[in-house]
Amino acid sequence: MIGLHDELNERLELRVVPDFVDEFRPELAAFLGGLRAGHLLEEVFVPLGATTRTRAAVAYEERPWPPAGIGARALRGVALAVVSEDGQALLTPVMLSPQHATNVGLASALTKILFEDLSTAGVEWVALFVNERSKVVAGELSSAGFEPRQARVLTGQTEFTAFAAKPSATLEALGLADARLGDVLALNLDRAQVSRLTALQLALAAGVANYWADRTPWAEVFPGFIDWVALPPGGITGTPGPGVDPVDPVIIVPK
Repeated sequence: MIGLHDELNERLELRVVPDFVDEFRPELAAFLGGLRAGHLLEEVFVPLGATTRTRAAVAYEERPWPPAGIGARALRGVALAVVSEDGQALLTPVMLSPQHATNVGLASALTKILFEDLSTAGVEWVALFVNERSKVVAGELSSAGFEPRQARVLTGQTEFTAFAAKPSATLEALGLADARLGDVLALNLDRAQVSRLTALQLALAAGVANYWADRTPWAEVFPGFIDWVALPPGGITGTPGPGVDPVDPVIIVPK
């Protein structure tokens, strides 16, 4: 049986890029516009790309003809990490184009190639900021090997706690480490694994949706659009190095 997203997934190119905004700026503008989040391009992505080190797993399709010009490539999914110089990365839940919101295979494939790339690059920890009152997202992340750490984000009256994991350990926990990329895209996996991936990806997408809609107090996830300069010594693990005075690892973000 052909799945709902199989034909699209077979047309996609997936890769990890270091200069995401520079390489995909027109495509990113169209992609964010489809999500009704066009303001994020100039307000978030452009400044972030200019001041931080990022790695992004992207999924895009190319039209057959003409092969160049406006609309030649269309972004269908993005998984973004903001990377520090000491082996840590802040994540934002996978963003998919609206018509592919339930494309769990694509979201999982982007997670797989991003985590593999980060692990190869020497990133030891990846983290997501989760609402301190979250049960759904916090539970799914815990099942995937994430644990709460000391770093926090405070915006308005809402507090988000960093949940961190080693990328290789999470790939193992999700059954993605040894899975072929094509099988992940097509969800040609055992039923229990598909259920686990579905629960995680849909929980993350729903968890960050209220943030995109400017309802931050109800968001279960805070996107990882944070410059590492804003983080305290020790970063997401909250463990300062030798000779560094302990600090309260809280990042204040204007509401």
